[in-house]
Amino acid sequence: MAAGDPVVMSRYTFLADEQPVMLSTSWEPLDLTRGTPVMFPEEGPHAGAGVVARMRVIGQHIESVQEVVTARPVLQSEAEPLGEALGSVVMVIQRTYRTAERAVETADIVVPTDRYEVEYVLPVE
Repeated sequence: MAAGDPVVMSRYTFLADEQPVMLSTSWEPLDLTRGTPVMFPEEGPHAGAGVVARMRVIGQHIESVQEVVTARPVLQSEAEPLGEALGSVVMVIQRTYRTAERAVETADIVVPTDRYEVEYVLPVE
């Protein structure tokens, strides 16, 4: 995806024990999904199936997922939905799913740092 390309943007608020724990905004390229049964991630026969399963439906095989983790102050638009005070620090996970040829979905995931941690387990060959 390049800047300015048409995309479908989806926004999510994830809950645990009925409390908001994470925000996510994702983008998928319309030139890939337009007119397919997976065009809207939360509608149609594959609603909520996840990126890998949805892309498989349209012949896209995910080969990698890249995550870049940073931290920054919570934005005003994020503070209230997360129940965080302005000035609190959040982790931002920039996640991109890729086929061999292209990015098929990217998301910015916002997680409060004072209540959660990110853990990675990576296989070693």
